Amino acid sequence: MSIPNNSVENFKLILSVIKALNILELFDAQHTELSLSQISRELEMPKSTLLNFIRTLESYGYLMRNPMSQNYSLGIKTMQLGYNMRSTLTISHYAIPSMEYLCSQTKANIYLTTHVEGMVFYLESIYNNRLTVKYSVAGKTLPMHVTASGKAMLSYMQPEQVEAILEKHPLVAYTKNSITDKDAFMKEIRLCRERGYAVDNGEETLGVRCLSKAIRDPSGYPVGALSISGSSMEMTDEKCMSFIGILTEACTLLAGYTQMFPCRPLM
Repeated sequence: MSIPNNSVENFKLILSVIKALNILELFDAQHTELSLSQISRELEMPKSTLLNFIRTLESYGYLMRNPMSQNYSLGIKTMQLGYNMRSTLTISHYAIPSMEYLCSQTKANIYLTTHVEGMVFYLESIYNNRLTVKYSVAGKTLPMHVTASGKAMLSYMQPEQVEAILEKHPLVAYTKNSITDKDAFMKEIRLCRERGYAVDNGEETLGVRCLSKAIRDPSGYPVGALSISGSSMEMTDEKCMSFIGILTEACTLLAGYTQMFPCRPLM
């Protein structure tokens, strides 16, 4: 778990709270269930001490135990908190009409994102074909270098912030199309800024192509992005070019609400 740079200056951190949060943050889409031994090993905590934390979290609904495997997973309380948090995101209320219009005009999937501690953070989505959607993407995080929205936002950041993000989140390959060479990636970022939009050519998921533009505040800083996503066969160069106009209009409209984005810069 990362700690804000100015935390120690402003108040005394509560170690027991940090330990409890570290336990919760071990769970993700790839690690939906963890055993006591796994949690103990990851956090380098004795099982006897760890068990007290886990039982407390379990009793309050933040963790639950599988009666068959005896492994732990996130509890229903975390889902309730997620719902409560989403209800406070007023930017979604303003963005959804524009996103629905983009979806109707492009017949593609539309995503609203921001960046949190150097990662792309998905806020909202509108799907062209809801029958193919298995779960909400809200709350999902991805490295910025493998997504069009991440590259679009990076292209308007100061060089030192881009450097800090790439240092914390290295250019790891998600697919064979991911850009893993730093010089090549910086060239890509400069190109994104010059043309005003970014493209993901199957860099996060093979067969998926995405077009994105940054949403910037009055100072020009990127607080979010809108993206249009579809299959590589559907998102041809010609189609992407035809979408730039309406995507730009939507981003310009949302630029009037940049103070509502829950953006958390890395530095």
